[in-house]
Formats: sequence, structure tokens, C-alpha cells
Amino acid sequence: MKCCLFFRQQALACLVLLLPVGAWAELPDPLDSTAATTALDYQSPLKTYQGFREQPLQNWREANDLVGRIGGWRTYAMEPWEQPSESAPAPSAMPMGDNPHDHH
Repeated sequence: MKCCLFFRQQALACLVLLLPVGAWAELPDPLDSTAATTALDYQSPLKTYQGFREQPLQNWREANDLVGRIGGWRTYAMEPWEQPSESAPAPSAMPMGDNPHDHH
């Protein structure tokens, strides 16, 4: 008996707490043109867009030499988790068939 009374008290308390929610959640009539509505704050995702900018030309031989010093295309083709081993020869010094990155 006590158990049943306890559950009824809890249910009544929850019901009392939920009653005012219906009054707060009342929406304005969509057909009423004079009804007050909340202001919208729209921010365009393109607001911070930066367009393409022409970059100055570089000496192509210096650019090619830099890529060669970095390790060539094989370095750029490496996956981020792959670390070049210190004992392995530089990628530009390896013959074409010995590289595991060569896929045919």
C-alpha cells in the first residue's frame, strides 16, 4: 500500500511540473500577420571566403631542385603514417622497380 501511494505522489509531482510547459510552448498563429516572431540572425558561410589570388612566378629550376631535395614525388605520395627510414636510400636514388609505392 505504501509503495502504491509513493508512486502516485511521484506521478502527481511530475504532472504538476509538466503543466506549465504547455503555456510556455505556445506558438504564434501562422495565419496572423501581426503576430510577434523572433528575429533571425543569419550569417552567410561565404562571409569569410577568400577568392583565388595569383601567386608570383618562381624559377622552375629552383622549384624542381627543391622538390628533388625533399625527395621527389615519392615523398608526396607517401601516406601520412609512413615514416621514411633512416637506413633506406633516398627515394630519388632508388631504381624504379624497387620502390614499394610503385603500383602498376
